[in-house]
Amino acid sequence: MQVLDIPINQNQMETTSHGSFSFPLAVYESVLSKNVLGFINWHWHKEIQFCFVTAGAILFFVNGQQYLLHPGEGIFVNSGYLHMARPAGGPDSAYLCLDVHPRLLSSFPGSVFDRVYVSPYLKDPTLAHLPLSPGVPWQNDLLSAIPQVYRLYEEKAFGYEWEAAALLGRMWRTLLEHRAGGAQGGRQVQSNAAVQAILTYLHQHYGERITLDQIARAVLFSPSECCRLFKRVTGETIFSYLQSYRLAQSAHLLRHSALSVSQIAYDTGFCGTSYFIEVFKAKFGVTPHRFRKTAE
Repeated sequence: MQVLDIPINQNQMETTSHGSFSFPLAVYESVLSKNVLGFINWHWHKEIQFCFVTAGAILFFVNGQQYLLHPGEGIFVNSGYLHMARPAGGPDSAYLCLDVHPRLLSSFPGSVFDRVYVSPYLKDPTLAHLPLSPGVPWQNDLLSAIPQVYRLYEEKAFGYEWEAAALLGRMWRTLLEHRAGGAQGGRQVQSNAAVQAILTYLHQHYGERITLDQIARAVLFSPSECCRLFKRVTGETIFSYLQSYRLAQSAHLLRHSALSVSQIAYDTGFCGTSYFIEVFKAKFGVTPHRFRKTAE
């Protein structure tokens, strides 16, 4: 299944329902060129995630780190961590993605699986994320399992849930057996939380005039620390991100509302219609009017 745009709430949490309550697993094949923005924007979710690159090259950004991954390589992202993905080797770069709610690994609340093997590691800063290489035998085992789970999920043969859950359980155990400690864990958690707070403020106020001092007061950091943490975690400045977010919101309104271009420019925080049209065309290659026409 391809997701064309990831819905997120004001806290930057993805609101997609991954699988069902009875079987909380979702499997996606993401071709980045099919996404509205051409990339997967910053988001987080309660599910843990395993990704496997199938085409092109993809830059994954997680918790202040970035990884250039090629076909056959992948990455693990733990629950609650901000991440994004951009094509780096052609717009049709693609990857398989497994989103696994911890409930699928825990069996039931209070079980030995939950208490000993799952809950303690969901917020473990030494297990925030991990790039996976086929050159490392145990990581290659994880990479090989991702397409297997994908096929089971797509074919849905009798009993596929048992097989998929068993594979995922072995993958999680392998990950825990080989996890490495790290002295920077506490600072990484703090940075992730600070940037989530900045993103929340931007998403709540993107339609207004926003200053760096306003952001700093809202998240209780100095302006310089806000800029430093945001740049370290996301790789871009606060205001370059804000413009991209405003453009994404304007594209959504062009597709799903009857508001005029001028009203959309105003509602999404642009200082004027002509400037909005200029930056929109620079981003999407077409004017807002043409974008709306092609979406009809």
